[in-house]
Amino acid sequence: MSRTPMAERSPKKRAVLEKDKISKRTSILQSAAYLLQKKDWAELSMDEVAKRAKIAKGTLYLYFPTKEDLCLRVHNADYEAWFLDMEGFLKETKVVDAEVFSNWFVDSMDRHVRFLKLLPIVPTILEKNASVDTIREFKLSLKDQIYKILPLLIKVFPFFNGQSAFLFLMQCHALAIGSWSHGFPSNQVKDAVKENGLDMFVLDYKKFLRTSILTLLNGYKIT
Repeated sequence: MSRTPMAERSPKKRAVLEKDKISKRTSILQSAAYLLQKKDWAELSMDEVAKRAKIAKGTLYLYFPTKEDLCLRVHNADYEAWFLDMEGFLKETKVVDAEVFSNWFVDSMDRHVRFLKLLPIVPTILEKNASVDTIREFKLSLKDQIYKILPLLIKVFPFFNGQSAFLFLMQCHALAIGSWSHGFPSNQVKDAVKENGLDMFVLDYKKFLRTSILTLLNGYKIT
């Protein structure tokens, strides 16, 4: 007669194992978040994460099959923190107009540096190499955060409805991503645009983003 595995015979044992899994997963995410705060995504190695989390590299891959999968999980948590920041701003600021909001949006990037660093590579790198489950969880979390913030956004800007407020958030997202490379060019690009007036292609990221969001809001207001 075959013996029943210990984990199946003992609820206490299962609970301990599950608690250990959660602890390891949390440690991995915290380690990756710490390292990403100090370096770019391309410089991060899974070896570094495993060493900081004090686990074997093989164990790390059991929890997160790719570096992109791991980084997207970190970015998901950062996105939630950013939306929480917006929620507090919309609830606590007495008067919110287009200029106040655009200023907040740009200044929020200084408070969420890791969020900004990963934002441009989410669609081009992270989502192309993460697992379907991780991408789905990321999108579901993003959906929840958006639906939570839309009523607050409509309250301070009554010219919005649910659809236009959502479109506005997507446009802000696209602006933040699309202008990033022009505001933070590589060293090669910096060298290439030093002459012939080519430095016109290097943007003041904050100024450009602030002006663009302000223009968007004023456009919605008069339509």
